[in-house]
Amino acid sequence: MKSICAAVAMCAASIQAAEMPELLASCFSDDKPIPAEVVAVIPPPAFEEFVQKLSAVSQKDPEWFAEHMKKTPGSPMPAYDPKLEMTQEEYDAYAKLWDSREAKKIENTTLLVREIRPGKWQISGTGVVSLLSLVVFDAETEQFISPNGAMERIGDIDAPKRSLLGEWKGYEWRFQSENSLTKMKENMAFGTTTDGKYHLLIYRLQEVTSRGKPLLDDSMVIRFAASQKAKKK
Repeated sequence: MKSICAAVAMCAASIQAAEMPELLASCFSDDKPIPAEVVAVIPPPAFEEFVQKLSAVSQKDPEWFAEHMKKTPGSPMPAYDPKLEMTQEEYDAYAKLWDSREAKKIENTTLLVREIRPGKWQISGTGVVSLLSLVVFDAETEQFISPNGAMERIGDIDAPKRSLLGEWKGYEWRFQSENSLTKMKENMAFGTTTDGKYHLLIYRLQEVTSRGKPLLDDSMVIRFAASQKAKKK
């Protein structure tokens, strides 16, 4: 009986001693609540005029516009070109508007990362972030798994200064499915701003009909103070 109890104790100890996977550990703390906030990036209202001008250009020459946008991946600001139908001065004014965008807090939340089963890690949160509790990180495959399926690791993120969330680096996973009726895309990403101030956690689940009509769009951007480990990098 003593040997059985000892074996059980050793097994329990080994489970408790499991270390958080390196990918998660780059941003999160094991089993410790992390104060965070859900944010939305809001450009000045006047920037909408630039969006409308770009929309008109894209409709006039969609092939050229699509190729031109590839020159600035990750940013809604295309490189200047006379075909954008504006002067360099006008473009520079819009760029300044975009650079003044702000990440505004929508609500406070608390993140908690813990191992719920051997090798399976859950990121949970309060409020709208509670949706994340349905997604589990598998330490063995290094995949996030949701009720929809397994998200595959895709190229690492190296976002430029003029991306929606500014300059940051991180990791991203994606699940996609399609049938005769609907198309679904689910993304999970997290990382650290290059100034070392914040960690970012981004989740998005989109579903549209085969004709592109939106059915579902659950999106969230979560920001929290960067760990000392990240600040030292």
